[in-house]
Amino acid sequence: MKLKRILSLALSGVLAVSMLTGCGGIGSSINKFLDNRTSTVCSALNSAQGMMSYRKGGKDLDDAISKVAGTLVPGQVTDGVADRSVNTTVRQLTGYGDMSLTPWAAQTTEGEETYVKVFVYNVDDEAYDSTEEVAADIANKLSVMNLKSETATVSGEFTNSYKGNVVAYEKTVGEGDSAFDALVVGVSITQTVAAKN
Repeated sequence: MKLKRILSLALSGVLAVSMLTGCGGIGSSINKFLDNRTSTVCSALNSAQGMMSYRKGGKDLDDAISKVAGTLVPGQVTDGVADRSVNTTVRQLTGYGDMSLTPWAAQTTEGEETYVKVFVYNVDDEAYDSTEEVAADIANKLSVMNLKSETATVSGEFTNSYKGNVVAYEKTVGEGDSAFDALVVGVSITQTVAAKN
């Protein structure tokens, strides 16, 4: 009888440890339902616009976009700029500023600042069922910032340069017959202001 009790307790302990180890926290269990689309979206966005060159990733951006994609609900799929709650969450997770979709002015104070904007699309919708259509819409929304080149000179004393990153995850949202695939795209731009030598 004692042996059964000891074996039972040992088995319970092993199961508890394996559950804790296997879960790896809520982020890991959510992320297994995500499909990373960063490479294809980044390539399509670079083809759709000439404002600047975007690269894949950045750990802060990747972590934030995977988290919001993992918890996305149908009401947050906007077919364009993500709703306020999604954008606010990504800004809080990354520490980045709010990317203004208006013309950007060249700055004259040295430093570096990164800004982010999130876009969410129903990719089962005919209007956005290809990466090229999503990228074209994002490129159109970003074009209003009017970053004509990667470097701009201000009063001959400062240069402004820009670097962009993109992260994209796809996830099925909703349940049953109303379920659909949504694509969450995070775009960040770092503006660096340096004094000319």
